[in-house]
Amino acid sequence: MVNRRRRKSDTDTNNANDWLLTYSDMVTLCLTFFVLLYSFSTIDAVKWKSIVSSIQGALGVLPGSVNPTIAEEGQFDGDKLEQDSFNQYLAYMEETKRLESIQGRLNEYLLENDISENISTSIEERGIIIRFQDSILFPKGSAELYPESYDILAGLSTIFKELENHLRIEGHTDDLPIHTERFPSNWELSTTRATNVLKFLISQGLAGEKLSAVGYGEFRPIVVNDSEENRKKNRRVDIVLLRESLIIGEPQGKGGI
Repeated sequence: MVNRRRRKSDTDTNNANDWLLTYSDMVTLCLTFFVLLYSFSTIDAVKWKSIVSSIQGALGVLPGSVNPTIAEEGQFDGDKLEQDSFNQYLAYMEETKRLESIQGRLNEYLLENDISENISTSIEERGIIIRFQDSILFPKGSAELYPESYDILAGLSTIFKELENHLRIEGHTDDLPIHTERFPSNWELSTTRATNVLKFLISQGLAGEKLSAVGYGEFRPIVVNDSEENRKKNRRVDIVLLRESLIIGEPQGKGGI
């Protein structure tokens, strides 16, 4: 009889402590839940800085020239860095929405004029890329614009003039060498093509201080130059609507001697 009472008492004690297991599980789950909420609400500053750095590299901006107030001569404010990164992230996302709206207008123009097959648009980290196959703008091996391309560029200019974005015109070729009196190499061909597009945009009323032109020759292909079809894709002119939120700015001219 005594032994049975002892066994019953031990069982009652164990049952009385079972709630502690449930309670500890609940506390652990709550802690995990709030940690997840915090992680979702925190901007990955390292990832954001890598995005900014990659864009600076593409645009030729020197490292350290982005935001000198974040760290000055050994001083480092972690809270300020996190707030600055958060503000830049919000600006980046807000501008992305604006770029998507602009891209919609551009695509609508291309469809209305039945030229979307040779001209495409995409949104990348540095802005909107408007990609022209060279055959719609230039004869092969030439940098003189087709007369019929004037209307295309003029129509796009009406959209560009409404925007604050800087425009960069980039010329590209395939890897086949060119040796002519006017174009000793693909560098001259790609640069002259980009410059001629720039000149036409200026003639349509775009501000020269917001435009720049560069030629990359065959050194920035989008596909491997292993077939004529791929070479055709690499022979292109890109007009880039640069993001304003991530750029220190193109070099600005000033008056004076």
